[in-house]
Amino acid sequence: MRHEAVVVGAGTMGAGIAVLLGTRGMRVRLAARSAASLERARARVGTAVAFLAAEGRLTVAADAALAAIEPTTDVDTALAGADLVLEAVTEDVAVKRDVYRRIGERAPRSALVASTTSGLDVFAIAEAFPAPERLVVAHFWNPAYLVPLVEVVPGAATSPAILRETEALLRAWGCTPVTLARYVPGFIGVRLNTALYREALDLIDQGITDAAGIDAVMRDSIALRFPVVDAMGIVDFGGLDTFLRVWTQMYPEISAAREVPLRVREAVGQGALGVKAGRGFYDYGGRSADDLMRERDRRLARWLRERDRYRLGAPAETAMKRTKIGAPEFGMRTGAFSNAYGVEVGDAVIIHVAGHLAVDAAGTVVGGSDTAKQAEHIYGVIEKILAAAGATMDDVVKTTAYLSDIRDYPAVNQVRNRVFAGREPASTMVEVTKFVHPEAKIEIEAVAIRAK
Repeated sequence: MRHEAVVVGAGTMGAGIAVLLGTRGMRVRLAARSAASLERARARVGTAVAFLAAEGRLTVAADAALAAIEPTTDVDTALAGADLVLEAVTEDVAVKRDVYRRIGERAPRSALVASTTSGLDVFAIAEAFPAPERLVVAHFWNPAYLVPLVEVVPGAATSPAILRETEALLRAWGCTPVTLARYVPGFIGVRLNTALYREALDLIDQGITDAAGIDAVMRDSIALRFPVVDAMGIVDFGGLDTFLRVWTQMYPEISAAREVPLRVREAVGQGALGVKAGRGFYDYGGRSADDLMRERDRRLARWLRERDRYRLGAPAETAMKRTKIGAPEFGMRTGAFSNAYGVEVGDAVIIHVAGHLAVDAAGTVVGGSDTAKQAEHIYGVIEKILAAAGATMDDVVKTTAYLSDIRDYPAVNQVRNRVFAGREPASTMVEVTKFVHPEAKIEIEAVAIRAK
């Protein structure tokens, strides 16, 4: 195990990584380029350690953590004694190239060298680095001492042993390494973020909504569901055929812009840089950047505590086994879309039964054109699938009806009331225009919770 680390670059990210390592038993030299940046780094480190202590997130004493982190401007001496080097300098190709020259000249040949770049091809930048087999990307997210994800990217020459050791070190520090097969600009996270913000900015530019509207939709729908079932898990829960229909409609509609919108460039030109300038998409009313960031970190720490308490386990090993159910014994034609999944959350199992077409074994739509009869049949199927998963209709906490005609909802609601005998699980209705089966009038989803 490596114990002597150097973080080259004492900005926000570098200081955050130094704090992470210092609180995880590593001795760290935080290399700053000037006396002024050294003092800023000391302040960042002290503030972060005090914050972690106040939040109960330190695994060592605060004094020990601070003693483990040594800010310095003597980069060459720091490199000479390191067995682990983390490069965290500004995203400037010339600056990084010079840093890798110094690392190659000063660091021991056995040192593991990791770049924290957020998307640059450091393997091309450091092409003259004398030991490319020891070079890897470890992209932390800010603040590094709170956000667990680290994207790990090997170069063409990176040793498999170095890659495995990098992953092991990150896990030992409490991080979540995600290793990419190869370098791609922006890795995973930045690419996903960029796609999201491109569409958000396009909606704002078109006057369809504003920043507050974007944030409300994210906060109270998309971001709300991600921690529960994950981004790709949401597709499984909703059904790939459902998402295929939606995506087929939406792919031609979403932004394919190749340039950053003018409003962003103008905002930067006017000094509206965000929190650090007091205004960006929002006006922060004169509050200091330090105050706003402390509040952000407190909220993030609280969320991490809740996540740790209720974190999802492995998919529940019920009769469903996360496979498609389309069984004649449930009154459904084989191959009809009828999905059910279970996930463990603490002491409970959440069961999601999704998207049924009321089609019998002969391929006939049950109930003909009568939406209420279709709904009765589908609820009967849901009851049988829940029973196979060890649950009952009494465990249902939410149902959602997808209708081809909004006018049918009162009839469906009457069926729902009969099925649940007056009990009131949460209910939502979504109007859609077309189902996979042309005669189907309704699809229903149900969410149930039972004890393990």
